[in-house]
Formats: sequence, structure tokens, C-alpha cells
Amino acid sequence: MIEVLCGFISSGKSTWAKQRASEGWVILNDDAVVNAVHGGDYTLYDKAWKPIYKGVEDQILHLAVAMGKNVLVDRGVDVRRSSRARWIALGRSLDVEVSAVVFQVFRPEVHAQRRFESDPRGLSHEYWLKVAQKHAEQYEMATVDEGFASITERYWE
Repeated sequence: MIEVLCGFISSGKSTWAKQRASEGWVILNDDAVVNAVHGGDYTLYDKAWKPIYKGVEDQILHLAVAMGKNVLVDRGVDVRRSSRARWIALGRSLDVEVSAVVFQVFRPEVHAQRRFESDPRGLSHEYWLKVAQKHAEQYEMATVDEGFASITERYWE
């Protein structure tokens, strides 16, 4: 199974991912990939490197599925239907069910403040506010007609 997390920054996705990891799931996290490629320095993220980041993600996903592991996809850009389509297509190509977990949405200011207080990654509050505002502008609620086998809603705890 592939489980795609859909939610803004600091909505609870990473907490859910840690729970799934403790259950033996493989966690595919875009921030972790960026950190791995750049020696732990997230501030070195570069859009020009997206083919490398995505290639690493695809390799992890394919190997995990081949090993019979469940995979959780934790990527901040999965607030858009077009971004989620990648995981649904990969799931279909691998004959694996893909489900979505949707996290509660608050005002961008709430998400930005949570991120800044919990793990700013060396970036400013203003940076995180822009990220949260971008998420709000791009947000499209996940639906089964996208190709998800199921959708579960999670609320901030």
C-alpha cells in the first residue's frame, strides 16, 4: 500500500509518519531527501535539482514495494491534485493500492507559527508564512475520483 499525506506544513504529517514508521512502514519524505543530498543542510534546496530529488524518491518507492513494504509519502507539495497524481500513477503501475490521509487545514498564519516554533530549519518566520500562504493558494482537497482507494481525515491533536 502507498499512503499519501495531504496537508500544510505543521499539520501533523510528520507525527503521523513517525507512527507509521514505528509500525514498519517505509517513510518517503521530501525534506529528508533534500537533507540527504545536501549533507543535512535544507537551505541548499534548489529547484534545478528536482530530477535528483524525484529520482531518489522513485528509487526508494520501487524498492520498498518490491520488498512488500507499505510506503508513506510525506511531501509538502501534495496539497495539489497534480502532485498527488504522480503517486497514484506509480501505485497503478506497481499494482499497489494508494490511499490518502488528509490533515486539518488552518489559516496560513497558524501553520507558519507552528513550523517556526517547532523546527524552523534555519529559516525565518516570514519564509514559513510564504510557504503556508502558497499551500493555501494551491490547496485542492483530495478526492476518490483522483484514483485514491480511500481517504482518511486526521485532526490536530
